[in-house]
Amino acid sequence: MNFSHYSDQTVELAVDLVNTDELAGDEIGTLDELVTFLARYESLLPIDEQPITEKDLRKLHRLRDDLRAIFVAPDVGTAVSNLNQVLEKNRATPRVSMHDGEPHLHYDPADAPMASRIGAIAAMSLAGVIVEHGISRFGTCSASNC
Repeated sequence: MNFSHYSDQTVELAVDLVNTDELAGDEIGTLDELVTFLARYESLLPIDEQPITEKDLRKLHRLRDDLRAIFVAPDVGTAVSNLNQVLEKNRATPRVSMHDGEPHLHYDPADAPMASRIGAIAAMSLAGVIVEHGISRFGTCSASNC
């Protein structure tokens, strides 16, 4: 069983989402841009299961702000408080599912809208990073080529 594949991808999703509106402009400003962004993570979030709507776009912009608050927190206590708010807001719910005959741990509520699913998996992966490694590597991109 692979323990890190899911969490590595979801940490990358959280980081990429936070950096979608840095210096280069809003990478997910439109529905089409959001669909393109999410296509990178189709193995985590099959986008053909539910249509992505303008409401999802607005919720993902708010989620991006909530996740950014974790990345820029001045200390671990603030980061954890911000993270717990994201976990609660997005109803992170552990469950085991089967893929290719192997059990896998998931955290997104199966019946939730896309933004809540992303919020739950991104927050759970960041929780793992904070618990295992702290927040010393957290921050947002300040380079012009992010």
